Amino acid sequence: DGDGDGDGDGDCGEPLNAAIVSPSENMCPADKRMYALRDVTSTVTSLPLQTSSIMSKKIAERPDSLVLDVKFGRGSFNNNVEESLELAKRMIQTGELCGIRTTALVTRMDDPLGCSVGNWLEVEECIDIMTVGMGEDRKVETDGSLSKDLVDVTLALAGQMLVQGGKAETIRQGFVMAREHLSNGKAWQKFQDMVKAQGGDVSCIDHPEKYPRAKFSAQVISPRTGYISSIDSMEIGLVGVLLGAGRKTVEESVDFSAGIRFRKKAGAFVCRGDVLAEAYTERDGVLENNAVRRVLEAFRFSDVEVGDLPPLITNFVTKNGVEEFDQSTLADN
Repeated sequence: DGDGDGDGDGDCGEPLNAAIVSPSENMCPADKRMYALRDVTSTVTSLPLQTSSIMSKKIAERPDSLVLDVKFGRGSFNNNVEESLELAKRMIQTGELCGIRTTALVTRMDDPLGCSVGNWLEVEECIDIMTVGMGEDRKVETDGSLSKDLVDVTLALAGQMLVQGGKAETIRQGFVMAREHLSNGKAWQKFQDMVKAQGGDVSCIDHPEKYPRAKFSAQVISPRTGYISSIDSMEIGLVGVLLGAGRKTVEESVDFSAGIRFRKKAGAFVCRGDVLAEAYTERDGVLENNAVRRVLEAFRFSDVEVGDLPPLITNFVTKNGVEEFDQSTLADN
């Protein structure tokens, strides 16, 4: 639970058993230096160095158990599933050797997850997901269908966390429990309590429209009629950095209002002139000079209908080995 530092009252009352945190400079200080060296020595994708960098911070927190989301695909350090499976095995072995029950879901990251890229835009999307059943009280209006992939992955991870916490017997049972708490408003209430306990400004999540908007914005327009076959998540991530949503160096500041919001995703049919996405930034000239063009170039089109997209979650990994992920876990019924 939160420690009360911040602008709010920080009074936790009863333990919340939930927090969103980032490591301080005092947590695993050597990792930051080693990561900088990986950048200049072309060893960012080194599996041993990925393992130590990720797990050092997790182990320093001393959790009872860990559920890891290990990515592969165009938007990941690891392009293919085999590399990510090996990374998952190494991280699980490390966690178990430290006495921490550790499991992993291996998930695809070829296309962007959800409909938003960027700090505040992603928070808004999450607010929308958590309040979608609230009718007139809904806080943000986005196309909920564009967030289904994000919701499925999140609920699967939550489901396995419930298993490891002794609240569910199977990941499917945990998935259903988590989905119920999402739809009945309990997840939204917990999020509000957590923001308050950690000293955050609750009015920003209760009224997200009041959060400062980016000064500049532009629409990305479809140049043709057809089907979207894919969206290059790596290129989208790089454009996000260009817009100010991420850093090129640790010294750079982050523009929390910058980012990209998708109006269409892979598999969708679009007509020429349809809005594919919107880009936001505080940086003058970035949209006209480069960003809008690059977002458009990240889209791939097809004249024929795109079939079923490949599964987002491919494997479940434990200390006992690798299993194919049971796709029926994600069923709506």
